[in-house]
Amino acid sequence: MNSKTWHASPVLGVPHVRESAEYYRDVLGFSLDPVDGVFQPSPDEPGGVYAIVKRAGIWIHLQVRRGDLPERKRPAFERDVYLYVDDLDSLHADLQSRGAVIHAPPHMAPHGIREMVVADLNGYRLAFGELSR
Repeated sequence: MNSKTWHASPVLGVPHVRESAEYYRDVLGFSLDPVDGVFQPSPDEPGGVYAIVKRAGIWIHLQVRRGDLPERKRPAFERDVYLYVDDLDSLHADLQSRGAVIHAPPHMAPHGIREMVVADLNGYRLAFGELSR
């Protein structure tokens, strides 16, 4: 059995890839390659069809979803992506200064991980968790 570390990169369906990728860059502090960051296969796809944003070793893929997406009504505890971080308080301060929509500031969750929850412009909820040392 191979014991190498695995990594996961969530793929989020979004109606406007470029706009979403720029939000992740400008508001959530991810990097976006200025030349190759948004894949635009043809001129009739000005918003692109795919992008990858990166921050501190985390990659999030954004893929175009055409057509209307159903409105999501769900309980506050539901999350779409869970990301583990080293310094939750610094991240919280950074995201606050960038104007991120913070649903839940840093707190101790019932499952024993200190976390906060942020929403992106498409309504996806990203939970950032810090394991105790």
